[in-house]
Amino acid sequence: MGGYSHSETQGGMADLKAEILFPLSRSLSLGLGSGYLSGSGQGHGMGNAGMMGGMMGGMMDGQGGVSIGFDHRFRGTPLTLTAYLRRSLGYSAGVILQGGIGYYLSSYRDISLQRKQAFGPHFGLGADLRIARNVLVVGEANYRFVNFKGFRVDAHPGFDLDDQGHRMDGFWYLDQGDGRHHFHLDDGHMDEFMRDLPPFDISLSGFSLRAGLRFGF
Repeated sequence: MGGYSHSETQGGMADLKAEILFPLSRSLSLGLGSGYLSGSGQGHGMGNAGMMGGMMGGMMDGQGGVSIGFDHRFRGTPLTLTAYLRRSLGYSAGVILQGGIGYYLSSYRDISLQRKQAFGPHFGLGADLRIARNVLVVGEANYRFVNFKGFRVDAHPGFDLDDQGHRMDGFWYLDQGDGRHHFHLDDGHMDEFMRDLPPFDISLSGFSLRAGLRFGF
């Protein structure tokens, strides 16, 4: 199955899933699945983009400054256990109530690569349509509750310009609270400053819409 997911902090993501279903009765099945979630984003700051080490693109804003952005990427691998309760609507169609639990492996890359794991439940509705003896078209809408905690903030070496146009060397960092990059002057205490920045969480809580094929054996 494949489709689209939207989460609270990562926005839109590609969402893929493969699953094996084990029938427990005529209406109840248990599914073991694995998936792939992928999304990216960009934070923004104001300053001079010329010395930022290839981490961003630059564009003049309307006031003579330069708008800079830093890409970050998120990848997730959910391992899921889901119960499916299906009600038939005749020979060729059915509606499905589903719910379960997932174990999520994640990676977040800004400058460094950070990996976290989390558990979370999911619930949803689906429908299927038989198009051949052992082949069904399946669609589903789910909502999951997943939160990864404790990512640290990365510092991007670079510079900004003061009010007189003089270069100030320092570091840019992403403030997850406002979704923007901010500049901090290199005063010799940058390591201490970065340690004092609070860690941030990544929430995957949100909906997913997927469609695919199911094969019977």
